[in-house]
Order: sequence, then C-alpha cells, then structure tokens
Amino acid sequence: MKTLNFSDFEKLLEGVLKPGRYIGNEFGIKSKSIENIKDLDSKVFFALAFPDVYEVGMSNLGIQILYETINNHDDFSAERVFSPWIDLEANLRKNSTRLFSLENKIFLDEFDIIGFSLQHEMQYTNVLNMLDLAGLNLRFRDRLNMRKPIVCAGGPAAINPLPMAPFMDFFVIGDGEEVVIKILEVLKQFKLENRRKEWFLSKINKFDGVYVPSDYKFYYYDNGTVKKIEPDLKVKKATVKDLDNYRIVTSPVIANIKPVHDRFVCEIMRGCFRGCRFCQAGFTYRPVRTRKAENLISDCMEGIDNSGFDEISFLSLSSADYKELGFLIKSFLDLNKNKKISVSLPSLRLDSFTLSIAEMIQSGRKTGLTFAPEAGTQIMRDIINKNIDENEMLECISIAFEKGWEKVKLYFMIGLPFENEKDIEGITEIVQKITALARNVLPKSKLGRLNINLSINAFCPKPFTPFQWAPQDSIEILEGKFARIRNNLPKRFVKVSWSDPKKSRIECVLARGNIKVADAVEEAFKNGAKFDNWSEFFNYKTWVDAFDKAKIDINFFTGREAGIDEIMPWDFIDIPVTKEILIKEHKKAKSIALKNDGRH
Repeated sequence: MKTLNFSDFEKLLEGVLKPGRYIGNEFGIKSKSIENIKDLDSKVFFALAFPDVYEVGMSNLGIQILYETINNHDDFSAERVFSPWIDLEANLRKNSTRLFSLENKIFLDEFDIIGFSLQHEMQYTNVLNMLDLAGLNLRFRDRLNMRKPIVCAGGPAAINPLPMAPFMDFFVIGDGEEVVIKILEVLKQFKLENRRKEWFLSKINKFDGVYVPSDYKFYYYDNGTVKKIEPDLKVKKATVKDLDNYRIVTSPVIANIKPVHDRFVCEIMRGCFRGCRFCQAGFTYRPVRTRKAENLISDCMEGIDNSGFDEISFLSLSSADYKELGFLIKSFLDLNKNKKISVSLPSLRLDSFTLSIAEMIQSGRKTGLTFAPEAGTQIMRDIINKNIDENEMLECISIAFEKGWEKVKLYFMIGLPFENEKDIEGITEIVQKITALARNVLPKSKLGRLNINLSINAFCPKPFTPFQWAPQDSIEILEGKFARIRNNLPKRFVKVSWSDPKKSRIECVLARGNIKVADAVEEAFKNGAKFDNWSEFFNYKTWVDAFDKAKIDINFFTGREAGIDEIMPWDFIDIPVTKEILIKEHKKAKSIALKNDGRH
C-alpha cells in the first residue's frame, strides 16, 4: 500500500496557509496503523471523503458517525480525506503527487473503497476534483476494469443521485450506520476471493439503500421528460429503525484547527413531524425516531469529558418536538454546574415553551433568538404548512425583549409557490413590527444594542417534497423581490443577507436534474468550477457555458412546472412518504391558495 513519505509531505506544505488541515494526528483518531498490520489484504480500507475543506468537514456529524462505526470493526479501517484548499492543490499538481488521507497518508487510489459525503449539490464539482487529484478516471464505466478503489456516495444531496450517477459505482440512499457494515462485509469477501466488481455490485444491490447506476436505464420523450425507468424496481431508503441501538459519538476526533462548528454534538432525534411542504429533509428523514434522554445524559457527560468542549449542541430537525427536551437540558446542566458548559439548539422553534428553554440555556448571556417564519403572511405560511402564528411569535419576542434579549435572527424564503406581492410586503411588515416592539419594551440604554438579522433565501423546489413539481422564480424576479424587501426595511437595527439567485438556480438544476445533467457537471469541473458554495469561487458563467455545451436547457429543470402525472427522474427511489401523499399535500397547498385572494 503506497503512502506519502514525510519529506515529500513537508515539501507539499511549503507556502500552504493552513497546514493544520492536512497533518492529521488529532486527538481521537481511530484508524488502524498500517505499520502494525501484518496482512494488509485481510483488512478493508475505506476513505471517508468530504468534498469541502477540513474545517467544514470536521463539523459534520455524519463523518464522525461513520468514522467511529467503521473503525469499531477489527477488519475495517476508515481514514479521512477532505478537499484540499487551492494552495495545497497547486502543490499537489506541481509535484505530480496524488491526493492522500490524513491518518496514514495513504494515496486515495490505494484504498479499497472511497465514499463521498454529499451534503449539498454545490459540492458536486469538488467530488470530481478529488477523483482527478487521486489520478482516477471520473466515470465509473472507465474504471470497470479496476478492482479498486470502488467509488460510492451518500448523504442528503444523494437523495436524487442522478446528476452524479455516471461517476459512482454505487450510492447509499438514507441512513448509513447499518448498511455500510453490510457492504464492507461483502467487500471483504470480494477482496479475499479476488472477485470481479460486477459480483460485488450484484451482491450489495439487494441491500436497502443501495443504488447501482449500471443496473438502471432511463428513456425519454422528445420533450425531455422521462418516458420510463427500467427495471421497474424501487431502491428503498436505508433506515435505522431504533437510534438507541447506536450510541452517539462520545469520543469524536478533535480538529487541529477551529472547525466551523466547534462543539460537542448530540443527536437527540432523527426526522421531523412538521411536514413543511418546502422541506426536503422533513420528508426524506422520516420516520421520526427519538433517543431516550436517560441514555443521552450519561453519554453527553462522557462526550464532554472525552472531548474537552465547553459547548454542547442538541441536534435535530425540530428540537422543540423532542418530548424530553426540558428534562434532558435541565439534567445535563445540573450535572455540569461547575464546568460552565453552554448549550445550543440549532433548530429551536420558538414559542412560549421553548422560550423558557432558551432562557434556561442562555442564562446570563442572552446571545440571541432565532425564528423561521419563512413567509411574510399567514396565508403563505398555511400554504407551505409552516405552523407558526405571527401574533404568538411577536408575543414571544416581546417577552424575550423584556427578559433581556437584544438580538433576533429571522429566516424567510422568497419565490415560494403561489406567492404574491402581499407576501413580499409581509416580510418587511414583520420586521417593522419587531422594531416597534423593541422601541416600546427595551429601555433606551439597551435599544442601541438591538440587532435584527434578516436572512432571505430563494426557494428551490427539491425532490420528494409536495412542491417538487413547482417552478423556481427567475433570477430577475428574485432580484426584484429582494430589492423591494431591502428598500422597505427599517434603516436602523436591521442587517439583511440573502442567497445569490444565480447560485440558487444552479443548485435547483442540480437538485432536480436527470442523469444527463452529469455531462454539465463534468464540463463545469473541466472549466474550473470548484468550491461552488464559496462566493469567491462560484462562477455563474462557467455553469451556463457548461450546460450550453452539454445541450441542456437549465430552464427545463428550474422554470418549468412539471405535470403531476409526470414520471420524475428520481421516482425509482422509495422514501417512507409515497408520491400519492406528496400529490395530496401539493393539492392542499393549491386549494388554500385558491380560497384566498384568487391565488392560483
């Protein structure tokens, strides 16, 4: 097994801005040392590849979970590799050196299997860049005669795998904890018995969650819509039924340099009851599964002791729906009175109950409150099934001001289905009402510290949601809506940020794309696209030119309203929510719109 020697490694780090991204040897690493393995052929080596920089990847809970799950098995060893920043990439290419893992500095093409964690669509070109840096052919058909490495992907942005399908030997759709071990057991047999890749793929495609692109063919009408998918066989999403069978990660790898989220993470629940019609995760992460608080308390205590963190995050899609939340937080804080451990709840839905929770966890420091009304009017919130009442929210904010909070963050979307001018105006009206509340409630000495952060995002109609058939607003329309919001906001106290509509358009076509979109992804990469989620790197023209060269109409996937009876490219994926339920929810939204001010 070929590895990078120390002198060559030192040379690669010359002029690199943050060498801590690449040196490894962190506290908590669990990979096997290849120097201590007598028979390397008896082990399966897995490269956990994250297509973004170290600081982002080390904040990802999924990577920590899979890293621990795989390394808990004697026969398997997982190592990490992240997208190199442009300075190290330049040195790798200049010195003709292949990309390598952190732990044992194993060249990526030496691994038995490479698994990419796809967190969002704008990481796709980074995947191709990492494969290229590893000296591997990008397309799976060009790697058929290579026994290793086998290349796969999973994660939230693999739920519609088609735009990346030509580059992968297989995908894991859904929860990875159980199925990854089954796959590696087969891979061990494949390796020991010197089997062909086709044999391996034919064995694992029987597992829930495994999609093998070479097994499926897609046929299209002349207008570009899907005619049929063969075979007529669904890929059932992999689901961990009982989270309590899997402990939280109590000994995480501690990053060498400060990660984006620098805290201990405890996943309390997976899935969401809410059913917001725009939210992909709310449908694809079903069924809702919770962990028992009594188990979590001791695990969190152990995790804090092992990691040395002074902050813990209780993670879920909707923390307020976790029935034991109050008990869990109070018990944890009572046991850590002398340690000054802070608590964060990244997805807290504020109401009278959770305001008391917020007060408990932010006692004495009042860092800020977050609300996500998503839409400016009650009608629009009913259409998207966002169960938040404006009066209740304003009352909650008023109480929060009285209790000492001075910072409020608000999340809204624009371009939602059935949206009209009143909904856009409603966003600024809510902000105006909050500033008026602050003037009435906050003493003058604190009013100057009032900080209202407004985040505006463009709606993207994602697969497996009741709005998957809806069109996305054009760039010009989105820019016009944002300008109206910005021009009507109070000049004092309010800061506003919003997503680039050009980037949102590319995200949309990648999220909703069929297998042909892969041609544009590859073309964009070859023309320099990478780190597309970073504003300083994203180049809209590069993507437009790539789609033009691939003869793909972006508007077909973004600006067109799909027919309810249309076969969607991702219909062969079986999530816990049926297409009939999505259609029913879509019709409910349309019915609400039609009953109110003539929306259609």
